[in-house]
Amino acid sequence: MAVVYGFGSAGVDFRIRTADFGDTYKDKLLAQSWVEMGGGAVSNLLTQVSRLGIKAAFLGKLGNDVLGKKIVKLLGEENVDCSSVLFSDEDCSPFNVAVYSGEEMRRRCGFLIPNSLAKLTDEDIEALAAPITSEDFVMVEIGEIPAEQMIKFLKKVNEKGAKVGLDVDLDPIRQCAFTAEQFDEICRFCDILIPNVVALSAIYPDETAASLAEKMYGIYGKPCVVSAGTDGAFYCFDETGAQNLPILKVDAIDTVGAGDAFHGGVVYGLVSGLPFKEAVRCGTICGALNCTAFGARTGMCNEPTLLEYLKKLQQEG
Repeated sequence: MAVVYGFGSAGVDFRIRTADFGDTYKDKLLAQSWVEMGGGAVSNLLTQVSRLGIKAAFLGKLGNDVLGKKIVKLLGEENVDCSSVLFSDEDCSPFNVAVYSGEEMRRRCGFLIPNSLAKLTDEDIEALAAPITSEDFVMVEIGEIPAEQMIKFLKKVNEKGAKVGLDVDLDPIRQCAFTAEQFDEICRFCDILIPNVVALSAIYPDETAASLAEKMYGIYGKPCVVSAGTDGAFYCFDETGAQNLPILKVDAIDTVGAGDAFHGGVVYGLVSGLPFKEAVRCGTICGALNCTAFGARTGMCNEPTLLEYLKKLQQEG
């Protein structure tokens, strides 16, 4: 059976609630309560894939610390294989701090602290690429891992013949310090591109989600799926141009992790051999359902639930 590997972020999310003094308040805030949970885009994606019955494995480097042990424990509870994870005694595991205000838990800001994932060596890249085979699917993420190491890893994966998907949820230029040339090289190594329209505004300014899907397909000749929040997903995989699938209507409680669940649903559909449109539809279902619970992974659905919604939407046309 093919394995879905994830090469990218894994962390512990700390969600802090403070009093609400309004948008202009700039001084010290006391945390009134806090909760910790699993996070990281690739790790969340792998959690969704695993819940849908596909073998999933995380590739990355963590600190040999309490956070690293927590990350592995939480992924293990979701049946995500962490046997290839590397551990560092010198570096801290990644974590995310998000601040919410007031009883209504209005999100104010969030800070992702890369640490160990930002310090992969060439030897680490060799070790992390070792278990991948030509039968597998590898999802890589523009984020904490430096561009040079991402490119080296993708070269190894391409040598093995595995399929590769690219998650772009952070601005490669302004947030991740990639050059446009490095981003272009990374895209050319991948078999499917799944960016967020906002994340690529620096590289492709003034593009809509639909035009971005068409543009990237035209440049790279690879299927492109652009997530656009409440506007759903726009995808282009041939010369007929971009098509849209609307988001599934739900009572949203928390949108954090929706994009990761979306990516997990798309990957599930691709690995399961579904037609491309139906794979994207799986993503829209998973992303929406994950918004119905608080937490990046709490609302992620299982395969029977996904297939039930998929059948219903297919019948509705």
